[in-house]
Amino acid sequence: MKTILIPVDSTATTENAVLFAAQWAQEYGYDHIILMKTYDSVFDYINISEGYALVNEETVNRIHENNEALLDHLEHLVKKTGFTTRVSKVTSSFTMLRSINNYLKADNTIELLVLGTENRAGSTSSTVSENIISIARTSRVKTLIVPEGDHYKEVSNVLIPCDISRADHLERLSDYKSFLKNRNHHLMLLYIDTKGDKDTRDHNKEIWEDYVNDYLKNIPYSIHYSFGKEIVRGILAFAASHHTDLIIALPGEHSFLYHMANRSISEAIYQNVSRPVLILK
Repeated sequence: MKTILIPVDSTATTENAVLFAAQWAQEYGYDHIILMKTYDSVFDYINISEGYALVNEETVNRIHENNEALLDHLEHLVKKTGFTTRVSKVTSSFTMLRSINNYLKADNTIELLVLGTENRAGSTSSTVSENIISIARTSRVKTLIVPEGDHYKEVSNVLIPCDISRADHLERLSDYKSFLKNRNHHLMLLYIDTKGDKDTRDHNKEIWEDYVNDYLKNIPYSIHYSFGKEIVRGILAFAASHHTDLIIALPGEHSFLYHMANRSISEAIYQNVSRPVLILK
């Protein structure tokens, strides 16, 4: 069994991510979707107007009912896409991050985590979007970040930002090579030269291209170079100017996610990412 775990909240961002995940599941052979609702915060159980007193049982019951209604609604959306296999609905009294990690440890069929993100900086109405960096960085499984308003479409062109001095990072694609070949996806490998000099020829370039040619034999690919001091900006500019259906972030310190998390998170994710990002582990 292949399972997708989707942490949810009551926003349009979540609805979009759930619809996207359901269609992704059908395309890539997942047969179980788990919709997870956690309590947004301890304040769900505190009445601020009463001096931080615990809320009464009626209020707690209403919270539970609202959560169940939300999960029922999202399950209905999943089934409307044509996903006819198993859908599970779960709630947790722990924080979102702890709940996700607990489920990943307990269920070894979970192979993908899907997170919806809002495409704007500053305050966010989505609890999932608010916690997206901590969730994505600590997840033990592949994580798919779905920008709000980005609807599922068949993947043809896949952008993979790379560091030519660390060719071994492509080994993380080994589990997906046959999948990529069978799907006939076109891989666009992008190296950002932070020296910013178009005349610079990195001494690793020839070794890198030979390695790629050997490693991705029989898989359609192209190699691209971009120049500029801002790695994330270069990646996003390339994705915007080339037809890109999916960005794959390789693990480690050269990952797309690594650079996003160490610069301005709001600029790199909330404002700029307009393509789904699949983070490998």
